[in-house]
Amino acid sequence: MKAVTFLLHTQQPILATSLQGDPNSDVSHPYIPGSMIRGFLIGRYLQKNRIKVNDDTLDIQQLPNVKRLFFDAKTTRYLNAYPLIDNKRTLPTPRSWYKDKGVTFSEDKEKTIYDFSKIPLEEQKELTNDYEENLSPKLLEENFCLVDEDEVLLYKVKRRINIHNKRDRKRGKGIEGSGAVFSYDAIDAGQTFQGVVLCETEEDQSIIESLLQHKDVWLGGSQSAGYGHAEIQLLNNNHEYYEVESASRERIENQANLTVTLLSDTIIYNECGQIVSNPETLRQILSDALNQELKFQENGIYASSIIVGGFNRKWGLPLPQTPALAAGSVFVFENIDISSDKFHEFLDNAKKIEKQGIGERRVDGFGRVIFNWLNEETEEYKAKLFNPEFQTTQQAQNKEPLKSESSKIAVGIANRIVRKKLDDLIIQQVSKISLTNPEEISNSQLSRLMLVARQVLYEVEFEQTKYENERRSITELVEPINNLLHNLPSNALKQFERSKLTENIKQCLNVEDSWLQNVWRSNPETKHLIADDQPKVIIAGEDKDIDTYITLEYSLRLIIAVVKKIMKEKNND
Repeated sequence: MKAVTFLLHTQQPILATSLQGDPNSDVSHPYIPGSMIRGFLIGRYLQKNRIKVNDDTLDIQQLPNVKRLFFDAKTTRYLNAYPLIDNKRTLPTPRSWYKDKGVTFSEDKEKTIYDFSKIPLEEQKELTNDYEENLSPKLLEENFCLVDEDEVLLYKVKRRINIHNKRDRKRGKGIEGSGAVFSYDAIDAGQTFQGVVLCETEEDQSIIESLLQHKDVWLGGSQSAGYGHAEIQLLNNNHEYYEVESASRERIENQANLTVTLLSDTIIYNECGQIVSNPETLRQILSDALNQELKFQENGIYASSIIVGGFNRKWGLPLPQTPALAAGSVFVFENIDISSDKFHEFLDNAKKIEKQGIGERRVDGFGRVIFNWLNEETEEYKAKLFNPEFQTTQQAQNKEPLKSESSKIAVGIANRIVRKKLDDLIIQQVSKISLTNPEEISNSQLSRLMLVARQVLYEVEFEQTKYENERRSITELVEPINNLLHNLPSNALKQFERSKLTENIKQCLNVEDSWLQNVWRSNPETKHLIADDQPKVIIAGEDKDIDTYITLEYSLRLIIAVVKKIMKEKNND
C-alpha cells in the first residue's frame, strides 16, 4: 500500500462544518475531513491539466486518471487529517475509555484511564461499588490520543469562536430583517494536522505528491472572511505506512480476542439497503468480509452514533445527511477458533479490511477500521495532556532557514512586537511607581535629570545601529547619570533620597538584574513569550530577544516618564 503523508499547518481558523450545535451557528469538526482534502486536490488537478469545469471528468477515454485518483475508493482513499503531536498522527480516543468523573487532565500530572473493553463486567462493578475506588465512570472529552504501551498523550483541539452578523450586500451592514447574529466555532490557527492519502501505485503516489507541492491552501467555509488558510508540508513517503504502530498480522497473532476499533465515522447499510448505525449490522458485515462468524463478547460494545453530511462545491449543494457509527467506537468479539489452514485466509481478509475500510464514502476517509489496536492485557493507562509549547519549539528548531530577505522581514516583525509589548509594560509600570514626598524635589532638578536621561537615551539608540563589537559598554553609557547623582548639591541630594528617586533610578539602570525581565515574565500578556528561559518573540523561526541595550533604552524611557509624571502632578497641585 502506497501512502502520501503530509502536514497541514493552520494559519487561519478552519471551518470544517459538522452537523452539531445550534442551528444558528456553524460548529467545525475537530479534524480536517478527507473529503475537504480530496476537494482541494481535485481543484489543483483540474487547474494543472487545464480541464474545464464542464468537461466530463469521469470519461475514462479522455481522462483516464481522474476516476482512479479521485472517485474510486478501491484505488485511492483520502483519510481525515488528525492532529499531529510528538511528530505522530493521533487517532480518535476509544469510546471504551473512561475516567473518574472528577478527574481533569493536565500537562504535567498523569491520571488513570480505565479501558472497560478489557475489564470483565464483574470487575467493573467492583470498581464502581468499591469504597476506596468509588469510581464514577465518565467518557473522555479529549477527542484524540497517542498511545505508547500504557502511557497516553491526550489532545483536545484548540477552537476559535467568532461572532458575526449578516450584512446587507448593498448597504454593507446589518439592517432590519437582514441582520441576524450567528457564530462560527472553528479549528483555531497555529495547530498541525497530518493528512494521509492511500493509493495503489507509485504513479498515483507521484501525481498526488506533485499536487501537494504548492504550499498555500485554503480549506473549508468562509474563505473570504478570514478562514481556511493552511500551509502544506510534504513528508518523506519512502516507507511502508500503517495507521497504527504495527502490522495487522502481528496484532492478530499475539492476542486471543478480536477487538475492532473505528478510526473514522463509518456509514453502513443493512440487508434491506437502509443506512443504519447498528452494531449488529457491523458484525454481519465483518463476518462476511472475514469469512468467519463473529459473536459479540458480553459487554463488548462501546459505540455511539452520529449524523454525517457534507457539501459538494461542484453542485453547490449539501450532501444527504445520514447516520453513522462514530469514530472511536470499540467492538469486542469472542475468541475465534480458526484452524491453521484457514488462518492465513483470515489474516489476508483482515489486512484487506484495514487497507480498504468498510461501508460507504471510503474515498472520503469514512469506514477506517483497525483490529486489536491496543494490548488486550492493558486495562489501565496513565494519561496526561499534550504540551503544545514543546511542539511549537521543536517545529521552530526543525524548520528550514528563511532566505535573507524573508529573514529580515521576520526579524523586523519580531522587533516591532517586542517594542510594542515593552511600550505597554512601561505604561503599566509608570502607574505602579509611587514616590515619597515627590513635591519636595524642585522642578529645576527634575528638568536636569530628564535632560541628562534624554542625552543618554539618544546615545543608546545610536549605539544600537552599530555592530555589537563596535558599541560602547553599558557602564560608559550610564556614566553621565551616575555623575549627576554623585554630584548633586547636598539639598538636592536629600530631596532625591527622601523621595527614593535615587534608589529607583539605580534599580532601573541595573540591566543585569533588570526590572524588565521580571515584569515581562509576570505580565499575563507576555509571560508566554519565553524561549530558552529568556523573553523572546519568534516569528517564522527568527527570534528577537531583549538584550542589555534594549533594557537600558527602556529603563531610560521609564525614568523620563516617571519624571514627567512628577512634574505634571506638581503643576496640577
